[in-house]
Amino acid sequence: MSGSHRGREAAVVEGVDRADLVLLAIPLLFCVVYAVGSLLTGGYALPVAGASLAAGVLVVDGLFWHPPGEA
Repeated sequence: MSGSHRGREAAVVEGVDRADLVLLAIPLLFCVVYAVGSLLTGGYALPVAGASLAAGVLVVDGLFWHPPGEA
C-alpha cells in the first residue's frame, strides 16, 4: 500500500504497513479523544485541544520516530 519493499517482518499484515496503520489511527484517535473529552467537560475547546495533541503524537511518531521507507 505505501510502496515500501522492506523485509516481510516489517509488514504488520500482508500488504498493510505500519505507516498505513498510523494514517488510519490518526482520525480514529482524534474522534475518540474528542468524544470522551466532550462527555467529560461538556465544552468544545478543551476536547479539541486534547484530541489535536493526541493525534499530533501519532503524526510525530509516523514522521520522525518511525519514518516510512522510500517507495
